[in-house]
Amino acid sequence: MIRDVFSQPHQAMVMLFFGLVGGLGYELIRLPRRTAKRAWALLLDLAALFFLQVCLFAGLLLSARGEMRLYALALFFGGMLLIRWAFRPLFTEILQKIRKKQFPSDG
Repeated sequence: MIRDVFSQPHQAMVMLFFGLVGGLGYELIRLPRRTAKRAWALLLDLAALFFLQVCLFAGLLLSARGEMRLYALALFFGGMLLIRWAFRPLFTEILQKIRKKQFPSDG
């Protein structure tokens, strides 16, 4: 079977893009929340999982017509890890500043 190697950079960039979108969506859905009700947390976990599956499915369809490629999966999850490494501390810092304004210390 002959493979078109010239389309691989395009496939890689599409999968990296959908990994970044999936990671950002996951971080926004799974932001630290004050209420820890089990049903609500389970619903948010399922929403995050569904969103990630849609991103993975769309990325595979648009990049390689549904063909599963190892580098495509590695770039998808690499994009998610990049978002987690780069933006998670930023989201956490913003939320901590918001909480400090809402609940000032008595000191």
